[in-house]
Amino acid sequence: MDAKQHILAAAQGVFARHGFRQTSMAMAAAEAGLTRQALYHHFASKEALFAALVDAMHEAALAAVRAAAARPSPSASAAISHTMIACQRTLMSRIASSPYAAELIEESRRQCGQAAAAFARALEKELEALSVRLMREGRLRLRPGVSARDVVEMATIAAKGVKATHAGESEAKYARTLERMINVICRGVEAAPQAQPKAERIRGRMVR
Repeated sequence: MDAKQHILAAAQGVFARHGFRQTSMAMAAAEAGLTRQALYHHFASKEALFAALVDAMHEAALAAVRAAAARPSPSASAAISHTMIACQRTLMSRIASSPYAAELIEESRRQCGQAAAAFARALEKELEALSVRLMREGRLRLRPGVSARDVVEMATIAAKGVKATHAGESEAKYARTLERMINVICRGVEAAPQAQPKAERIRGRMVR
């Protein structure tokens, strides 16, 4: 672990225990075993330290997304939902136990709006790449006029709705609900099975 990673790990613990407003650079320095001057050498302010921590969380979440997307799944809907759940689980695991979780989330929105928007775009690209791969493998067959991008947009909206509806409830309930929602979306956009040619149907009956 390099110096920056060590500082961010220490800062994460301090922000989780005290929230953004009550945390000071002196507290973060003490947690990292540094002087304030040494901490300021790496980060110019508490805001800069917090922003770097948010960036690190986004990077960890995208890594979890890529790992989840690479794992085998029983269906296209499971592949998409499990990937989205891996993202949410990674983000929330850093602050879920903090009594200041709501404050930290609000502060990240206030201070790191551009970074959050960039993360959302990167997440959508990963999900779209996953959807395209599922289509290429024949596991996700979309009806005419529906694209992989459409699937990602609907899945993202569903995830936001589920998150808002089940705010403060268990992660397991969030995961179950999101998986059901993504399954419904995938079934709704799935192309109808192609009709078997008449000659093949006749041959099939003769064989039986």
